[in-house]
Formats: sequence, C-alpha cells, structure tokens
Amino acid sequence: MLDALYTAASGMLAQQIGLDVIANNLANVNTVGYKGQRAAFEDLLYNNISSNQGATQGQQMGLGVAISGIQAQFDEGSAQVTGVATDFMITQGTGFFAVQKPDGTTAYTRAGNFGYDGAGQLVTQQGDLVLDHNGRPIKFPKTMKDLDIDKLGNLFAITPTGRVKVAQLGLVQFVNPAGLTLNGQNQYLQSADSGNPTQVVSGGVGGTIVQRTLEMANVKAVDEMVNMITTQRAYESVSKVVQASDEMLGTANGLRR
Repeated sequence: MLDALYTAASGMLAQQIGLDVIANNLANVNTVGYKGQRAAFEDLLYNNISSNQGATQGQQMGLGVAISGIQAQFDEGSAQVTGVATDFMITQGTGFFAVQKPDGTTAYTRAGNFGYDGAGQLVTQQGDLVLDHNGRPIKFPKTMKDLDIDKLGNLFAITPTGRVKVAQLGLVQFVNPAGLTLNGQNQYLQSADSGNPTQVVSGGVGGTIVQRTLEMANVKAVDEMVNMITTQRAYESVSKVVQASDEMLGTANGLRR
C-alpha cells in the first residue's frame, strides 16, 4: 500500500507538469513563431514481488511514472499577412533566422517580426542583430524608402536613386531541431543534440522566406483544451488511488486495536 501511495504521487506530479506544459502552450497561442510543446512520459523502475505473491512469470510491479522530456513540435504555424516590410516568414521548411545576442552568442528563431535600430540595422523585437548569410549584421542605407526581398533571400533597399542590394538574409538548418535548447524570447540555442547549424539559401531545403508575412504559433487551442481535460481527468483518477491507499492503511492500522 505504501508503494501505491508513492506510485500514485509520481503520477500526480507527472500530470501536473503535463498541465504546466499545456498552460504554456495556451498562453502562447498568439505568440509569433512559437512552437508548441508536449510532455513525454516514461515508466520508472520495476520491483520484483515475492514468489508467494505472484506466479513464476509476471513478478515485476511498476513503481510509477516520470517526465522524460519536454519536446517542441516544429510543425509550421499559420501565416498572417501583415503588410510590414520587415516581417518575414519561413515557409515549407524547418530553417531558422540567425541573430546575435548582446554577449556575442548566436541564437536562432522562427519569429520574423523584425525592425530597425537607430543605426539602421535589422534587429529583433529585443534588439538582437539579425545576421546575413555570412553571419554579419545587416545595415540599410539612411536614404532607404522601402525594403524588398527576392526568392533567394536577397534584401534590396529602395532608395531615391534606385534599387540597391544590401545583403542576403541568413537562414540555417539543423539535423535535429528538436534538440535545440529553449532560450526564451522566441529563440533557441545550439546544443550537442541539435548538431551544428548549416547555412542554407531561401527556396531550398530550409524553406522559403516570404516578406510582409509572419508565422504564428502552431498551437491549436481546441486540441490543447482537449489535452487539458484529459490531463485533469488523469490527475483526478490518480488522486483517488492516493485516497484509497490511505483508507486501506487506516484499516490495516485499525486491525491492531
């Protein structure tokens, strides 16, 4: 009965973490470039029961459940046309934009809602520098009136004197994007599991960059609501096991009186 208490408690903890993941998905349902997550479960160690409690076969009893990992789902989100020249979306591919953090490290993002800083450089909403195909910041001329991009990701500044190529927007791909480390601010960091980034060109295997459009979160609110109800019911069921085990322990203790 004590095993049942601890086993059920592990189930309640795992379902609570699962509910936390669902809550985070629902909270980010309108976040640009957000990738939904799911909790992956695994069973724990098994205990061999004595021969007088079971047959020769099937003598192993499970001792609960645990979270094996929180996995990001990299399905493409829905497209939202914004009409803003510095909004970009990667479609039909799993590529990422590369950005430079203030400390010099490189992060990767699917959120293409960029803008300009005071020096005319292309930056994220947090002020991180967006990098070109060669890993350098992208700076536009002060006389630029508009911005355009071609199928290969080449950025062109529309100036009073004509159309001038500025840079080629950087795009990278990972062998295992699910292995990237979540860094907040819609950004990911390279890890040993993700592998090294590979430079790719728009229109290829990494996807195509579309201007004046944003990729919204790939979270479906209806699916998450169903998952929430399922998780809640599982939590309630396991909590009843805790209650039943407590009642059985109380009965066993009462036998000594």
